[in-house]
Amino acid sequence: MVSDIFIFGLGNPGQEYLFSRHNFGFIAIDSFSQECDFPAFSRKKNYLISKKDISDKDVYLIKPLTYMNLSGKAVKEVLNKHGIFKISDNDNTSNIILIHDDLDLSFGSYKIKFGGSGGSHNGVISVINSLQSKNFIRIKLGTNSPVRVKFNTGADYVLSNFSKDEIKRLPDFLKTINELLLIIITDGLTKAMNTFNRK
Repeated sequence: MVSDIFIFGLGNPGQEYLFSRHNFGFIAIDSFSQECDFPAFSRKKNYLISKKDISDKDVYLIKPLTYMNLSGKAVKEVLNKHGIFKISDNDNTSNIILIHDDLDLSFGSYKIKFGGSGGSHNGVISVINSLQSKNFIRIKLGTNSPVRVKFNTGADYVLSNFSKDEIKRLPDFLKTINELLLIIITDGLTKAMNTFNRK
């Protein structure tokens, strides 16, 4: 039975990245923290962390401060600190959730999955390499939109800020992400995937 759940939101520290598309993981973590009334984040060397009991589970929210490409360093540091040295290969008992932006999904869409490669996402690749495992839950948040054509590269696009229209749509989108996170915590991954991946 899973007693501790670790939810990592990927992003870049610093005011200049606050509303960038690549910071979607940070934004989602902050939204969930506010929705569920988590205590203030504590600053550690390589991450920010907050903990709250939900459904008799200790739920940790973590924002790595190592910048996106070194996200795995902070993730491994947190897990090792809490005595997790081997990642479960069973999606029904996985207690590690990674939230990150995804350039292949359109803005406003999302996907819950277990395992899989990091694709071209350097933050996810860093986590996989650091943990030597792909066996964790991922919540992929779509960032693709028509304005992408204005940018020379995908890297330029994901580091750009959300548009005014996207920012207006963020609250409803984040409400859905908050709901699916609660389902994973209370009822497990299978229930969440059956409920939300069909929407």
